[in-house]
Amino acid sequence: MTQIKTLEIPDELYSQIQGMAFSQSRSINEQIVSLLQQVLDVEMQQQTQSRLLQEIHRARWTPPPTVPDSVSILREIRGYDE
Repeated sequence: MTQIKTLEIPDELYSQIQGMAFSQSRSINEQIVSLLQQVLDVEMQQQTQSRLLQEIHRARWTPPPTVPDSVSILREIRGYDE
């Protein structure tokens, strides 16, 4: 396991982490690792969602330019003049 020995954490942030660790019966180290894992999980989920949305956008069907839009079709069916 890799150790980070010269990590500098602002006092206020350290106090918050210390309080969280105490409330969850963890060591400071366990709490920091847990927080890092949570952040990485969220980031990976966001990247996956972003990739999926890009794939959906690329794969979506677009009608050829010769096909009229739905509003034009409805106006024609209902007999409205354009």
